[in-house]
Amino acid sequence: MSIKRNVCVTTLAITATTVGLQAQAQEEVVRPLSDWNYEDIYEAGGIRADHLMDAEVFGDNEEEIGSVENVLITQDNKIVAIIAQVGGFWDIGDTHVLVPWEEIELHEDGVMIPVTEDNVDEYGLFASDDYITKQNLSQIQQVEDDIDAGPGIWKLTDLLNDYATVGESVGYGYIDNMLFSRDGEVQGVVVESDTAYGRGPYAYPFYGYGYGWAPGYPAYHLQYDEDEIGEMQPFDYERYQGLLEE
Repeated sequence: MSIKRNVCVTTLAITATTVGLQAQAQEEVVRPLSDWNYEDIYEAGGIRADHLMDAEVFGDNEEEIGSVENVLITQDNKIVAIIAQVGGFWDIGDTHVLVPWEEIELHEDGVMIPVTEDNVDEYGLFASDDYITKQNLSQIQQVEDDIDAGPGIWKLTDLLNDYATVGESVGYGYIDNMLFSRDGEVQGVVVESDTAYGRGPYAYPFYGYGYGWAPGYPAYHLQYDEDEIGEMQPFDYERYQGLLEE
């Protein structure tokens, strides 16, 4: 037991050291909040994560065929694909499909995908190991909980609703939303702050891989101190012109 305990302690120490080195290496490239401007995001507009998740999915005949269940994002902070549930009215039962982002058309009412009853097998979750690894095959219906993304790719549900911390791991709120450009690039992460910080939505630059965060972590660190976030103004969703508006 003592050997196992020593190994665990050593592993934790190595992990902590690695995270510390990553943070030190990235410190110079973390964008100061003084340079962070909501106006640029308001002007550009884009896609809200809460509108993309559960958005209606349409086939090439513009008939509704399902809904978005999850979104896959790369280490470079770009959407690479969506996972949708389709097929209920094709008499094949509810089926999850994976559609590359470049094959998706965005519309005000939802997303259009090139999946049909005839080609649905070509868009299977495990058609390519580039997106999802072949684990828990018997539980593919529970996409957001039991499917592991491939190397370098993470699911949007890995981050949404996680706790957010600032400074020395001080609790700040939770991740309420993410913002994406029309091309699928992450514009920012939105935190619903605790009442101690003037409860409301605040948008921040997103720092994922390489900054001490990984999918599955219960908390996301904002890379900023309490005094820095104290200068922020709430994010105004009314000024953010996006697709897939409810």
